[in-house]
Amino acid sequence: MLSFLKENPKLSPVLILRFGLGLTFLYASLHMLFDPASWVGFIPQWVGGIIAPNVFLLIHSIFELLVSVLLLLGIFLPAVSFLAFLDFVAILLLYGVDDLTFRDFGLALAALALFALSLKGRETS
Repeated sequence: MLSFLKENPKLSPVLILRFGLGLTFLYASLHMLFDPASWVGFIPQWVGGIIAPNVFLLIHSIFELLVSVLLLLGIFLPAVSFLAFLDFVAILLLYGVDDLTFRDFGLALAALALFALSLKGRETS
C-alpha cells in the first residue's frame, strides 16, 4: 500500500480528504433530496417552529450538494472545507449526542484537517 502511494504522488492526503468528504456530502445531499422522510427525524423539534422541516431539508440538501461538488472539484478549498467543518459542528451542537455522534465528530475533524492543509497550500488539486 505504501509503495502504491509513493508511486502515485497525485494521490495525496488532500485529495483523499476531498473525495472522502465530497462523496459523503454528495450521498447525504442526494438522499435528503430524494427521501426527505428518512431525514426529518434528525431535525431538532425547535427548528420546526422557525422553518418547516421539509423546507429546512431542501435548503440543507442543496447546501450540502454545493459543498460536495466544490470539494470534489477542489474549488475554493479553504472556504469550502471550513464550511464543511462548520456544518458538522452545527449538527453536533444542534442535534446533540447519540449513537452516531462519533461519525460526525470524525468527519468534522477530517474537514478541519482539510482546511488546515489547504491553508498551507500544499496542494491545489
